[in-house]
Amino acid sequence: MTKTSNPDIYRPIDVPESLKPYVRRILIADSTEQVDMLIDVCATGYHYLGWVWRGRWQGIVNGETRFDSDIDGPIHLSGQVNKSEISAGFQRDLGQIFLEFSALGHFQLLGITGAKMLEDAAAPHVLNPGLKPHLEKIFGAGELPVSARMALLADVLSRLPKHVVSDKIVTAVERIEAVDGDIRLADLVDELGLAERQFRTDFKTLIGLTPKAFCKVLQINQALNQLLASNGGDLAGVAAETGFSDQAHFTRAFRDFLGKTPRGYLKNVEITLARFAGQSRQ
Repeated sequence: MTKTSNPDIYRPIDVPESLKPYVRRILIADSTEQVDMLIDVCATGYHYLGWVWRGRWQGIVNGETRFDSDIDGPIHLSGQVNKSEISAGFQRDLGQIFLEFSALGHFQLLGITGAKMLEDAAAPHVLNPGLKPHLEKIFGAGELPVSARMALLADVLSRLPKHVVSDKIVTAVERIEAVDGDIRLADLVDELGLAERQFRTDFKTLIGLTPKAFCKVLQINQALNQLLASNGGDLAGVAAETGFSDQAHFTRAFRDFLGKTPRGYLKNVEITLARFAGQSRQ
């Protein structure tokens, strides 16, 4: 049976110039309708910062509510997903800005590693207390139009002291993203002159996933993006274009990642999840 679809309340907006080095996408919900959604979350390869000014957002890990905007405040960070069951709850007439960081942007901007955020949702100033004085303007924001909220958030974040990542890690991430994860990591390590063990340790600390897991996440999300764009399309063609050896390999990897075969997933696609995961490789 096809389930009732949740409302499509998120829309992309342009990333302000001051945030472009650190933020890939921005999605905004400014809904006047009452919503009550619980969405199963999957990995996208990226971390998120959310600002809830109306309604309620909850981050739930293995059945435990880790963040509740009614209790923990308006600003939250969402980390990578690995093996745990992660859900996000959305309630009431929701007003929320979601920033999708670049792979290293959460650390460069906030000084918070991916390892610290792994499979969790928390207020950024709890993870890094030094952020609290900078975020006071956001906590104290009154009634503002969405454009003014976005301008305020961009101003506050762009003024934060920045955190440096080694050029070789930056280059490695850029090379992986350029091919949507379809890359031989051993060759990449050799080409960049990296010590493999140290590279894997630094990568996992900063991003929260191992290099191999990050590559797989990008491949699956690129494939999901293509499937959504073509309404199913040619599975064998999508598999080939996204670096899988054949359609059977792609179907197994997709099912492991999203719990269903590609065609099974598309029959009951969750539009809010598609906004985040399926469109993260655009």
